[in-house]
Amino acid sequence: MSSDRSPNQQVRGSVRGWGRTFEALANRRFRLLWLGTLLTFGAGQMTLVVRPWLAFEISGSAFSLGLVAAAQGVPMVLASPFGGVAADRLSKRTVILISQAVLMAVSAVVAALIVLDLVEVWHLAVLALVHGTTIPFNVPVRQSYIPVLVDRRGLGNAVALQSSGRNLNQVLAPSLGGLLLAWSPAVAFLAIVALHLMAMGMALRLPAAKPAQAAGKGMVGELSTGFRYVLGSPFITTLILMATLAAVLGMPYLQLLAVFQKQVLEVGPRELGFMFSAAGAGALTGSLLVASFSRIADRGYPQLLAGIAFGVGLVLFAQSPIYEISLVLLFLIGMAAQSY
Repeated sequence: MSSDRSPNQQVRGSVRGWGRTFEALANRRFRLLWLGTLLTFGAGQMTLVVRPWLAFEISGSAFSLGLVAAAQGVPMVLASPFGGVAADRLSKRTVILISQAVLMAVSAVVAALIVLDLVEVWHLAVLALVHGTTIPFNVPVRQSYIPVLVDRRGLGNAVALQSSGRNLNQVLAPSLGGLLLAWSPAVAFLAIVALHLMAMGMALRLPAAKPAQAAGKGMVGELSTGFRYVLGSPFITTLILMATLAAVLGMPYLQLLAVFQKQVLEVGPRELGFMFSAAGAGALTGSLLVASFSRIADRGYPQLLAGIAFGVGLVLFAQSPIYEISLVLLFLIGMAAQSY
């Protein structure tokens, strides 16, 4: 059956459709936040590649690599509740600027240590500790900024664009990090510094958002209220336990890719970046699949199947000695993990 619309009308409708997809970016203030977040997540994804590679390169020890990863991961978990409270009670722009400056300084110190040929594993562990403590005060505040900058009608579109930027970074930024590592580790860390610096420039142009009015409970009182709410809901408690199980027993595979890259697959840092990008491309695909089949995903079985696929994929990847097969498996692992 032919369409009643003329070709010109169809083209205009298509353009308007794409315009609705990126509608929130027409808001200048949100566009600044989105670009700054894009740069920040890009820096984070590059750090995920270059820091574990450097730790393993200078030590030759998977234990040292795990130590550096734990130094970042543990404070991220412990500081997250405080980051959420800071997002509500403190000036959002100030929190973003300070946290961004700290993240930039961490990468600048690593770059300086590399240039001076002084870098050691304990340096990386201490700096990873600072990095992991700072991240929970940057990301939640960026998320909480969205309702301040966008009206209720455009909120869903803005949140989706923020998420798509993060997923896009999982594909592109690791490859860039791997290519820069192949050139020079110092250059890779200086590129991360530049990304954080540009993100700070974006944040400086954001409007000052007033902190939410405190309910008289204080920070400790608000944290206690949050924990009581979670513990009082078996459904939310179960979801958090499921997420924690995958995060603790599954997601550290990303930190160990540097070991597989050198000792198992015997490829260079450029190929390591492609390994991270394969997992990122799978994660992007997984998020699109869940969005496309959201009604099916509302039931519990798809999540259970995705969790099983995540675990099976990790087992198969651990047995693969062939780089190309490992890339395919990493794509499937990323897709299952994101779907879960």
